[in-house]
Amino acid sequence: MCSFLVYKKNKFNEELIKKCIEKLKLRGPDYTNIIEYGEYIFIHNLLHICGEITIQPFIDNNIVLLFNGEIYNYKDFGDYKSDGCCLIPLYKEYGETFVTKLDGEFAIILFDFNKQEILLSSDIFSTKPLWYSINQNDNNFDISISSLPSTFDFLNIKNHQKSRPNECIILDMNDLSLKMKFNIYNFDLNQYKTNFDDWDIAFEKAILKRTNNNKFKIGLCLSSGYDSGSIACVLEKYNIPFESYTMTANENLDILNMRTKNKNDNHMNYTYSISEKLYNKNKISYQKNIENIIIDVTYGKYNLIDDWAGIGLYYLYTLSRKNNTFIFLSGTGGDEIFSDYGWKGENIKKCSAHKKKVDGGTFMGLFPEDLTTIFPWFNFYTGLMEAFIAKEEYTGSLHGIENRYPFLDKNVVQEFLWLTAELKNNNYKSPLYNYMKIHNYPFKENEKIGFKAKTFNNKLHKKYLIKY
Repeated sequence: MCSFLVYKKNKFNEELIKKCIEKLKLRGPDYTNIIEYGEYIFIHNLLHICGEITIQPFIDNNIVLLFNGEIYNYKDFGDYKSDGCCLIPLYKEYGETFVTKLDGEFAIILFDFNKQEILLSSDIFSTKPLWYSINQNDNNFDISISSLPSTFDFLNIKNHQKSRPNECIILDMNDLSLKMKFNIYNFDLNQYKTNFDDWDIAFEKAILKRTNNNKFKIGLCLSSGYDSGSIACVLEKYNIPFESYTMTANENLDILNMRTKNKNDNHMNYTYSISEKLYNKNKISYQKNIENIIIDVTYGKYNLIDDWAGIGLYYLYTLSRKNNTFIFLSGTGGDEIFSDYGWKGENIKKCSAHKKKVDGGTFMGLFPEDLTTIFPWFNFYTGLMEAFIAKEEYTGSLHGIENRYPFLDKNVVQEFLWLTAELKNNNYKSPLYNYMKIHNYPFKENEKIGFKAKTFNNKLHKKYLIKY
């Protein structure tokens, strides 16, 4: 995880830029580089995760590129010392569509001063933040680009917007008009696969490539539910060292006990409960520092500042830093892709307080024979997908934590879409159900268990380490 800021020279005063850099450095605390090129200032803050330390921006033949995230297939393109090093060579070979060759989680800014073009691209699900603002003053046009929307608040810029998922745009550098836009990946909606074999392979590969060649330890917020459970199942199957962080709250303690009791030697689990006093202490710090983001969801507005699960995540990240655990595998996408917050067309919670759309679903896990009738459903790219990626990314931003998203791996999602509707509908989150079932990993069948940080235990609030 890194951060960047691009703006036109002489646009803002030095004190304002210092405030921006101070906030942005939380995402990239290892090295800050500032260069002037053409009419623009390029600032990059580095968090060194894997490969050799590589200072950005990358500059080659009048091309300037900034990059945030991870490219997992960069070795396919040559013997590069770091993943970002492959990007300009790919651009020079394939042109603007080079982003379609990438397998990863990324945000990319490219200024081609030869063509007088600006390229802005996030990955398929826009996991890494990329915000920009285009302004016109008389006949002068300028663009400001940042990893964090709060940057625009510091700079008093009102009309900023976030890059859209699965979209690359090309702007004319002179008047900043849109020259081109295209999808990074086009999903095939043909449902024809009658078993989970290929999905299982894609899922394991998605986790293996996200846990390879890292400087820091791997972390996982382990609950008693499906999403973190299936990730932990793969990590244990391949003896990948990781640390899991659990908040008891109202989790199924029997399932949690089985998951931690049967874990292998490469899995260290830290389990916590939280008092109301401790929760409120973290709430103050979280709300003071988190990005002010409001996102449309099916049941109204999602406000990141008021997300109590974000406060719990903030607390766990605070603890993980002490253990030098700076990379987390996220379960985001499990609900949004595989169930749309329901099963067989009903809310999975099946209680009077949660009737139809309170959890954000539109078709509630009843996949039709013809996927084109619902694709892309609201939560596939936007809605709660966008909201909970924001929660993970911006909470991680406050701690220098990089989140990675195995459920949003394009091959994992594509293999799921290829499954027959019958196979999708057999069980709640059918591929995850099947994977844990065949590997005898403990879980409660066809039951959703959410992260409930706002469930307090005022008598037990100290940390305890489970050992068996």
